Amino acid sequence: MLKTATIILVIAMLFSGAYSLLIVFAPQRIAESTLEARTGKVLADVQDPGVAGTIVVQTRHMGVFALCISIAMFFVLLTGFRKGEKWAWWAFLLVGGIAWGYGLIMQIIEKDMFNLILHSIGMVLFLFGLLLPAKIFLAKKA
Repeated sequence: MLKTATIILVIAMLFSGAYSLLIVFAPQRIAESTLEARTGKVLADVQDPGVAGTIVVQTRHMGVFALCISIAMFFVLLTGFRKGEKWAWWAFLLVGGIAWGYGLIMQIIEKDMFNLILHSIGMVLFLFGLLLPAKIFLAKKA
């Protein structure tokens, strides 16, 4: 079960990395989806080019942070989780819960369908990979 969960979380980390790269290299797509969900406008509707540029730069900045977290969690997966170390399970619960949970709640509130679909996929992969081996990590050791 631990091996299956590790494979699922590898897929989740690859998905997370791909989503992060999308945010880094195509921040306009992500920013425009959020802007349209919140205001009904697209980036081209923003009168001040400095404001539109700031939105795109901030979105890219968020993508860089997400990519760093994805890389770090991949190392946690390979060094601790696949060996059944409890700290790694808790690290995934905390980091993944905050990242995917917050993102999913915000996308639901904003009604941003593009990002909602991506966050839903990420959350399902994350939860499935984390909860499948929960007994192994949470069992009391004799």
